[in-house]
Amino acid sequence: RVWFNESLKDAFYTTPAEFGLMLEFVVLLFAALSFARERELGTLEQLLVMPFSSMQIIIGKAIPVLLIAYSDFLLMLALIRFGFGLPIRGSLALLLLIAFLYMLVELGKGMVISVVSHTQHQAFLLVMLVGMTDFMFTGYAAPVESMPRILQWGANFVPAHHWLTILRSIMLKGAGVDVLWPHMLALFGLGVVILTFSLRFVRRALD
Repeated sequence: RVWFNESLKDAFYTTPAEFGLMLEFVVLLFAALSFARERELGTLEQLLVMPFSSMQIIIGKAIPVLLIAYSDFLLMLALIRFGFGLPIRGSLALLLLIAFLYMLVELGKGMVISVVSHTQHQAFLLVMLVGMTDFMFTGYAAPVESMPRILQWGANFVPAHHWLTILRSIMLKGAGVDVLWPHMLALFGLGVVILTFSLRFVRRALD
């Protein structure tokens, strides 16, 4: 018996992964273009002389990115549920919560890309580089278990790897916190590290 995909439909395997990867690229791209666009248009200096702290500027840039990304996430989730007929066997509330946490992690990465890029084109290329590197460790193209041991170890430090594992497990297996807690803990730990570094790096660049 084939578990979790008894009809052997390719969509059950590929669609959740593509859905998860699209969320990563949406957050990364919009976040990466936030400050890069201001610098390219020559309006970054005007933004910095306004009576706002660097943290307020970062929050002001982050909120639209999160709103757009979360709206996109909900629309894509509805599409794959009602358009493609994929089940959501686990907790929808847990999925929505972890998706928001993952967006914060990718937002931090995107903000760093944004402040080191001088043009929008540079930001776009860096997003592609980071995104494709993450893609190799997600298990979409090849199972992580079949990779060399050092790459398997490296995958533990890629947020997208944990995100896709959680996404597939909730949607297709109906897994809960009791099963997913190692990946949730890893994603939370990586999020704390990445967001802390990102905030300090971006604030230093703006100050």
